[in-house]
Amino acid sequence: MATRAVIAKLDEKGVLAIYSHSDNYLEHTGKILDQHYANEDKVDELLSLGDVSIIDENIGVKIDFNDYKLRAENKQCLFYARDRGEKYKQAEQLEDESALLKHAFEYYDADLVYMFAFGSWYVYDNSDKIGNTSHQFIELEEALYVPCNYDYDCNII
Repeated sequence: MATRAVIAKLDEKGVLAIYSHSDNYLEHTGKILDQHYANEDKVDELLSLGDVSIIDENIGVKIDFNDYKLRAENKQCLFYARDRGEKYKQAEQLEDESALLKHAFEYYDADLVYMFAFGSWYVYDNSDKIGNTSHQFIELEEALYVPCNYDYDCNII
């Protein structure tokens, strides 16, 4: 079963968002976004290619969608439009963070929402796996690297 997510950017125009299908847990997508998509230009490039099957360290180039070995060797993202030729997979323009969350949960049943805003990444956990009982965006670095103070396992790395 896939760990679904929405990856987005907030700016003065609203929120631009794409769907991401697989391996979107903090230890994979969270770390990759934090370490390899930490500037606005790289985030814009990622979002410009639309919905993604799996994210990796590099945007990459067009490859056969089913060539998993090449994708892994290149540590590159796999996009539905670019690599599989699907239509209508472009990023969605949304009004604000509330519209983003509604979109993520109603259309994609997303487990996590990653949002780049104000020069940093934030994460919203819809599954409570990272101990986010307040249901709000928290800084991604906090979710990845700061131990939680909860009575249960927060799955912090």
